[in-house]
Amino acid sequence: MGYRYECRACRGESTKVDSREEAEQVQQLHRAVEHGGLAPTQGDIVRPSRIPVPQGAPPVSPGRALALLGLLTAALLIARLLSQ
Repeated sequence: MGYRYECRACRGESTKVDSREEAEQVQQLHRAVEHGGLAPTQGDIVRPSRIPVPQGAPPVSPGRALALLGLLTAALLIARLLSQ
């Protein structure tokens, strides 16, 4: 499960990282750069990402790919026949 860092004071948000430790490192870096090393008074939070981030294109089964190719071929043939 991925984690991310959110700063409520400046509404900053990190990209998804793999572990809580990495998110805490992002938190410390953000505090150092944006808030002079101090924790913002409005708080900040490290928590698991609620929305999963897909990695790559969704898989397509070979059967579906062939069916789509067949439909496309049939549509092209029908379009060619109707245009004559």
